[in-house]
Amino acid sequence: MPRFTANADYEEKDSHPLHLSPGDEVSVGPVDRAWPGWVWAVGDDDRDGYVPESILEPLGEGRYAAIEAFDPTTLVIRRGDELESLKQIHGWHWCRNAAGQQGWVAGYLLKPLG
Repeated sequence: MPRFTANADYEEKDSHPLHLSPGDEVSVGPVDRAWPGWVWAVGDDDRDGYVPESILEPLGEGRYAAIEAFDPTTLVIRRGDELESLKQIHGWHWCRNAAGQQGWVAGYLLKPLG
C-alpha cells in the first residue's frame, strides 16, 4: 500500500454527507470540474455530496442507483501525519492514519513517502 505524509491540515465541515448502500437511488447533478469522475448526487433523504461516477448505474430520467456502497467520510489530517492509501479514485485517496481511522483525502494534500 502506498504511504504518504500530509502536507497540510484539513478538516471537512459537512455534517450531513451522502452515504450510499448498493441499490440506493440518487439524482445526479453536474460533474465536478476540479475532480473529473466525481458527480454531485442528491439522495431521497435530501443528503447530498460528491460521489464517484463509476459507482452509479443509470436508471433513466436523471435517476441513478448505487452499484456499491460509498462512505463519504473525509479524514481529518494534520501536517506531517503519516497515511496509508488503501485505494484511490479520481484523485482522492481512501487513507488510514496511525490511529486506524479511515477516510478520504485529496491527492494534493499528500506527499509520497520514500
